[in-house]
Amino acid sequence: MKLKMLFVFIICSKVCFAQPELIGVAEISGTASDLSGQSNKLENGEPHDRLGGFSALEYTGVGNRYVALPDRGPDDGATGYVCRYQTLDILIGNKITTNILKTTLLKDSTGSPFTGSSTVYSHRLDPEGFRFTSDGSFFLSDEYGPLLIHFSKDGKEITRIPLPKHLLITNPGPSKKAENFHNKVGRSGNKGMEGLAISPDGKVLTGIMQHVLLQDGERKGGEKPKGINCRIIQIDLEGKQSEYVYQLDDVGNGLNEIVAVNDTEFLVIERDGEIGSDAKFKKIMKIDISNATNVIDIDSLPAYNLPNSIQPVEKEEFIDFLNPAFNLSPEQIPEKLEGLTWGPILPDGRRSLLISSDNDFEAGIPSLIYVFGVDND
Repeated sequence: MKLKMLFVFIICSKVCFAQPELIGVAEISGTASDLSGQSNKLENGEPHDRLGGFSALEYTGVGNRYVALPDRGPDDGATGYVCRYQTLDILIGNKITTNILKTTLLKDSTGSPFTGSSTVYSHRLDPEGFRFTSDGSFFLSDEYGPLLIHFSKDGKEITRIPLPKHLLITNPGPSKKAENFHNKVGRSGNKGMEGLAISPDGKVLTGIMQHVLLQDGERKGGEKPKGINCRIIQIDLEGKQSEYVYQLDDVGNGLNEIVAVNDTEFLVIERDGEIGSDAKFKKIMKIDISNATNVIDIDSLPAYNLPNSIQPVEKEEFIDFLNPAFNLSPEQIPEKLEGLTWGPILPDGRRSLLISSDNDFEAGIPSLIYVFGVDND
């Protein structure tokens, strides 16, 4: 009996989840408008108040209230889209419904709005991840720098948190190709800090790079790097920083979001870039950094095989969107799964988990929000 009790303690020292259940999927029309009041047209002719492009989703902790974070706007940074976030209600019932309540523009410390334009180097922003604090302010990760910025609850910049230099490029450019060509160190073009988590006590931020750094992959000339060793950056708000290695299942995959389970375990979106029936990998992975090696002082990693001295994070499959049990149609398998947040406790006692898609502001593609019920074992 004593041996049996000891065995149970060992295997349950980590958080164990039963198989998540897909409760439903909400759709927001690709032609829907936000509440910014911006009635002008962007350079590409699309409305400036287009609702969509959700790169992050965060539960406020109050009722059915959430915040969705669009990225830099239509056409991959080719317009002067003003960066913002959307406050909305997501109602979980027999049907998942949404209702937009407010649009808040993001501003710098002087009160000037941030733009998604790739050519405005000194004032551009590509929002990709964000998490709230207990006082209503929030931290936001940007893909251009990458940057990590603390904003007030009304969307105004408070301060910027310094990041390790080996994540940063020195020569910003107007396109992914130009940035890759003119830099040897730092994030690859448009593959910066794609996701952000905050610890349960609100004291530690964990950011995840979308793909390998320029110096961590195989590349010829100015090509984009190829490899599988992505970096996870952990920042104690008192100043301590650590980094860990997440190994992709396939060189063609990328990472899109991270949310905390506890201090050492996280859920991470890993996916390919295909859509519908062409998709091969759309998963939420559960990772544990407890035994991973801190690589903060290693400026360059191998593209593939790590030395024995470096232990990557432990990872296991949590949700496979291509599992036939979820009965998702090809139209419900988007290219970009990007938002990930825990929601409220459901009436049956399970915890809700919400995942949102990024429709790239395309009028003919809806934004999708998936709701899962998660039961702790």
